[in-house]
Amino acid sequence: MLGMLQGLCMPIFSGKVARDRGPAGLRPLCLIVLVALVVQFVLGSILNLYVEIPDFSHATYIQEIEKAPGFLTAHALVGVVLLAAAVLLLIQAAALRAPVIVTMLATGLAALLGAFIAGEIFVKNGADTASLWMSLLTGVALTTYIGVQALAGTASRRQAAPQPD
Repeated sequence: MLGMLQGLCMPIFSGKVARDRGPAGLRPLCLIVLVALVVQFVLGSILNLYVEIPDFSHATYIQEIEKAPGFLTAHALVGVVLLAAAVLLLIQAAALRAPVIVTMLATGLAALLGAFIAGEIFVKNGADTASLWMSLLTGVALTTYIGVQALAGTASRRQAAPQPD
């Protein structure tokens, strides 16, 4: 069991594996983040337009989860998965020692954290500005992860191109 877990985690946390794969190794997880961001944006739009958010102004996190509508719970869970994937991408990029990609991924992670915080503020007091910040920061995150995907794709095409002798 430990060997299997090590086999799954080694490509994520190993600097040598990350450097062997190069920037192209970031593409699968980055694509997952991009798809999850689109799902997150759709869930947020449905919540904003069609779902009544209960008053959670004095609720604990556990009470929020217990009383939340299904779409809100799904939105929060996708947000947590997004944060975890963003951290894993940043770890892999740091192992690559690619400063441009690290900067872009740090910006994306900061945007996701900001959107998460804005979401908590929105759930607590229903402030329209918090909802606006969630959508704006989602746009920032989308832009940064699209940029990372483009950079990683360019790097993988360079690796695959035949080298002149």
